[in-house]
Amino acid sequence: MSDQMFDDQMEIIREFVQESRDMIDQLEPTIIELGQSCQKVDCWEAMGCSQSDCPRLGRQLDFPCWLQVGNIGEGTATCHAAASGQECRNCRVFEMTNGDGETINAIFRLFHSMKGSAGFLDLNHIARVSHAAESLLDLVRSGKILLKPEHVDWLCQSSDFAKEALEQVEEQGNDEGMAEPAEILAKSLEEAAGQALAAAAAGPAPAAEESPPKQAALDDPASLVTPDMVERFVQEADELLQGVEQEFLKWTENPEAVDFGSLFRNIHSLKGNCGFFGYGALERLSHMMETILEVCKSGAPLSVANPAELLLANVDLLQAAVADLSRGGAGQIENLSDHLERLQALLPPAEAPAGEDRPPQLLGEILVEQGTVCAEAVQSAIALQKKPIGELLVDMGATDPQKVEKALQQQKKTPPSKGPAGANKKPAQAVKRNDIRVDLEKLDVLINLIGELVIAENMLIHNPEMEHLEVESFTRAGQQMSKIVRELQELAMSIRMIPVTGLFRRMLRLVHDLSIKSGKKVELQLSGEETELDKTVIETITDPLVHLMRNSMDHGLEPPEERLRLGKPEKGSVRLAARHEEGEVWITIEDDGRGLNRDKILEKAIAKGLVEGDGSDMSDKAIYNLIFQPGFSTADQITDISGRGVGMDVVKQNLDKIKGKIEVHSKPGLGTRLTLRIPLTLGIIDGMMVRVADTKCIVPTLAIREAFRPEADQITTTPDGEELVRVRESFFPVTRLHKVLDKTPDSDRLEDGILIVLEYQDRGIALFVDEILGQQQTVIKGLSDYIGNVRWFSGCTILGDGEVCLILDVGHFVELMGKKESAVA
Repeated sequence: MSDQMFDDQMEIIREFVQESRDMIDQLEPTIIELGQSCQKVDCWEAMGCSQSDCPRLGRQLDFPCWLQVGNIGEGTATCHAAASGQECRNCRVFEMTNGDGETINAIFRLFHSMKGSAGFLDLNHIARVSHAAESLLDLVRSGKILLKPEHVDWLCQSSDFAKEALEQVEEQGNDEGMAEPAEILAKSLEEAAGQALAAAAAGPAPAAEESPPKQAALDDPASLVTPDMVERFVQEADELLQGVEQEFLKWTENPEAVDFGSLFRNIHSLKGNCGFFGYGALERLSHMMETILEVCKSGAPLSVANPAELLLANVDLLQAAVADLSRGGAGQIENLSDHLERLQALLPPAEAPAGEDRPPQLLGEILVEQGTVCAEAVQSAIALQKKPIGELLVDMGATDPQKVEKALQQQKKTPPSKGPAGANKKPAQAVKRNDIRVDLEKLDVLINLIGELVIAENMLIHNPEMEHLEVESFTRAGQQMSKIVRELQELAMSIRMIPVTGLFRRMLRLVHDLSIKSGKKVELQLSGEETELDKTVIETITDPLVHLMRNSMDHGLEPPEERLRLGKPEKGSVRLAARHEEGEVWITIEDDGRGLNRDKILEKAIAKGLVEGDGSDMSDKAIYNLIFQPGFSTADQITDISGRGVGMDVVKQNLDKIKGKIEVHSKPGLGTRLTLRIPLTLGIIDGMMVRVADTKCIVPTLAIREAFRPEADQITTTPDGEELVRVRESFFPVTRLHKVLDKTPDSDRLEDGILIVLEYQDRGIALFVDEILGQQQTVIKGLSDYIGNVRWFSGCTILGDGEVCLILDVGHFVELMGKKESAVA
């Protein structure tokens, strides 16, 4: 193999690896959804059937009605609700028992696509496992067998196998090292299918030996793809077709300049994407073009020396179909068989695609073989065709009517062609590009530069030397600059924001595996998947989320028998939600389990020396927060899931990196709610600048409820010396910022200063300062590790005069100073 051919092969393999990983990302959560959609139902009751003579009445639910009395396979056809196998498969009971049909089709197609691509690249072990999984699913969706939990587990293991095999393919270019696990897994899938078939045959209504399941046509892409996926497909397809079009244009002018390797890779990628999304017409046409290009790459001759014009016409067809998809259409291609025949005519007879019948020989081909005309004349006639090709060739003087008639007689010996030899159509307009791909590091640099631009803008506009100058033009320019910088900052931050959908759906697989290990029945409910977070933040919170989900499963939810004994549903519930709240993103994990055991946590904490005394003066919140101490665990024994006391500490550490917080709410016997509070943006915030003595600080604007100068009758001092201020019907504890900073204020009297009411969650404080200096956009700079852990401040910023200004951490102010009984050091 030449170096060029080897490079081309490796490029195709790399594309296959990436495409397959994208498939697996879709595959795992879909498999879990399939398993969760199955339930045991009594068809007689579920359908409200009044036919008391039905043999199904009173039968066990472990054997589904459609295998016992239905019309699928060799059923006895005594069902009152379905008169055919298709009606039975469409029945509500079939879907409730054997899983949602659209979900089954989606998984089937994913394995089918992976099998096809792997087989093309001689990755036989991936293809073997994918085929076995595909066959099992085909039995399920055709109603031959009952889907069982172990089937879902085998499909998940197939997904895991594919991940491992793809890593080896990426490193070595083949999957030879996966031979043994592939054989074991494939046989297990086949045995599972065989056992299920045997169980169906041995049921209450014995069935004759069933014929092998037929491969279903992939003609329903709507059950697989989402609008976002279609949009991404359209964008990538348009990019690939533009590259193909440019190379074909080169071919028309200078065949020597054509990069057939690049052409082949682009068409191959397009074909693979079309197959994955179930766009059959696009896949068939691009596959035929790929076959032609494969011949060109190998150096073998085509029936026409330069087919670029015909291939360009087919690029227009593909672009038209892709444009139709972008408008919500189905991406169909009119007269597809005619176009395929014209392309196939370019191939030598031995190069016809495997498994496809050779189409009838075209008139132009016959005339070329007879030597009456040259191939170039036929192609020129096709390009200009407005009447039968025979008449055109005669008009061109390329042949005479008698020879055309002889060729027509030969053509009649084979079935006629489905359409004219030429293609009459208008070139399609390419889809307008709406995006480009940008390296993430470049975005990081851009955001950092914008942060510096904000600082430079503040230094310019708030320059002390300009304070006493009234220059109207400078003021207008400064306002315009501030507006542009703000818009630029918001745009740059939004570029990095992505939905939490991928993160949330990853938890479906986690919950599935944990439920099998623990023997607990769990339903995971997701909401707010469209909520967006910074990509780096999502990567940071992935591990914390995994730890919290594991704890909810292991410590929170009770075993089925215990839940039934307590009057709860046998299946536990875990809810994972995301939403915007108070300028943050809140991610909540809530279960309906046993809740946290306050006394047990306190007992363990005292034993570990984390609490002085008996802890009787500690609030529930303070005690619950002890679970985040390093090495803390209340588990009586270590399991595969949790119990080592390392998970919750990791949660706290990772959240601290992004200035996030975690809250714990629990009710014994009812469940636990854990809330991750994550800053929406990590770089730039709006802040209110305040002054205490000669020190300036920034207070985040989103935390400010109001600011006012208090009257004497609003101030109350409690017997233990705590100061409270009344704001309408509420009282807020007063926190003196000068005490935190160890400064001497302008005045100790609250009436002489300003009180700023700050809110955090459902609590608040009144912060006492000397003066409010104004509002400004603030770039957060992290505090040096040399300073250590500063609880009161989240970072600092640089002012216009170069002065460093601290940014208050409102959450810690409220928690540490708001209420003594809730203070947590």
